[in-house]
Amino acid sequence: MNSLQALLDAPAVRPLLRSIAGPDPDAPVRRIALVEDLARIEDLDEATVAVLTHAASVDAASYRLDVALRTAGSRRVSAVVLTDGRDDIAPTAAALAGRVSVAVLRTPGDCDLSTLLLTLHRELAGGPDVALGRIRAALHALEGAGAATAAPETLLRAASEALGAPVELREPGPGDAAAPVVVREEVEGAVCTPRGDGHTEAAAEVVVHLAAAAVSRARGAARQAEDAPIRSRGELIAEFLLARPDHGNRLLERMRAAGLTVDGWHTAILLDVENLPALAAEDELASLRIADRVATLGLEAARAAGGVWHRARVGSGLLLIRMERHDPGSATGRDAGRAARQIIRRILSRVPEILLVCGVGSTYVGATGLRTTMAEARAALAAGHAGRRLNAATSFDEVGLKRTLIEWFASDTAREAVDSLLRPLDDLGPQKRDTALQTLRSYLDNQGSTSRAAGELHLHRNAIAYRVRRIFDLLDVDPQDPDTVLMLQLACRARSMG
Repeated sequence: MNSLQALLDAPAVRPLLRSIAGPDPDAPVRRIALVEDLARIEDLDEATVAVLTHAASVDAASYRLDVALRTAGSRRVSAVVLTDGRDDIAPTAAALAGRVSVAVLRTPGDCDLSTLLLTLHRELAGGPDVALGRIRAALHALEGAGAATAAPETLLRAASEALGAPVELREPGPGDAAAPVVVREEVEGAVCTPRGDGHTEAAAEVVVHLAAAAVSRARGAARQAEDAPIRSRGELIAEFLLARPDHGNRLLERMRAAGLTVDGWHTAILLDVENLPALAAEDELASLRIADRVATLGLEAARAAGGVWHRARVGSGLLLIRMERHDPGSATGRDAGRAARQIIRRILSRVPEILLVCGVGSTYVGATGLRTTMAEARAALAAGHAGRRLNAATSFDEVGLKRTLIEWFASDTAREAVDSLLRPLDDLGPQKRDTALQTLRSYLDNQGSTSRAAGELHLHRNAIAYRVRRIFDLLDVDPQDPDTVLMLQLACRARSMG
């Protein structure tokens, strides 16, 4: 404790003393003295706080106070404390206090003099009991009733009052005690306060860590509250995109009620973490944490790029979808590409070891447009995987994919037709279905040649022939009908796009 301001800011002193006149209270303080006779002020050392007894305070009226202040100024006394309960002093005395650089302080009328002196001496000494008292006050303020729902600004103010020094969110300085604010494993700044010395330094170190932990909890709770509607809307989007057409239509009203602009213009960006198993060390819980972190960073970056964005989990990928009420115009493709690059940079800045694959769809209108841009983003993502385009955005337009097929499959009618045609294979279960679809597509893409399909799939041609016969039997279709074969080929290609 080395200044009058620090002494007045001390939590134990704050209710006992108030400045009523004089300069800014930044004068040094090295000792406390009890003054029973105004004449004894001339014996005081510099940097002293002179506490007048009740009788001496009553005596310090009119010109006597002026004389006492001039004497205190000549001795370079830091402050004179009046204990007779008065609220102010004469304007001439107040002006004089400013000229001689002596602060005039007052106590409440019911203040006990012995308590005041003991408190001032203890604070000036700065012993361990003072440090413990401040830590205890901070702990009560930051972890007591109401702290769980308090705003970060309120918590920092409470910590400042308990410590008697400013506790702030800012960049740490060389003379600061500092502790990081960590929300979902992300450092979001630091809580800092002047370090001080001795026991004051110990109190500063403890209080700043308590404050940082409280601010971290408050921000985490706020983020969780924000995430609830985000996740809810994301789940609706994912459910709609993965639903069969007859179910998807029923979701539209729920999506509108949730504030989703399903009838507006949509642009999809789809992200996959290529090295997620390695990053998570095959730990499912760690994998979920990484995916959630990527989703949070991606949504923050997307929103910073402009527009109204939502996030959803679709399979193993993160979908970021921009929904606009009005036609964004011809620049939307460039904007989406720029947003995708910004998203990738943001994620890499926080998780530099990550490997991302990114697909960007074009902009379309309406519920069908939502499915179309998603299908394009998925196709572009597949092209990014195939070309090993890591930590780069791949747009649907630049990879030369067949727009007609994408747009066809995005329609409810086409999706219903494909689902109906391939339902017998879906009933086999995911693994057998995927094997059957892979075999059927290879066979059809090779114009019905079992030899070429066998070479492509590294199987014996008899195995291909057996599988194909069984597939056609399950589907109950005529393999000699050209229309049926074309529809099957389109269905297999559509399914390969998701």
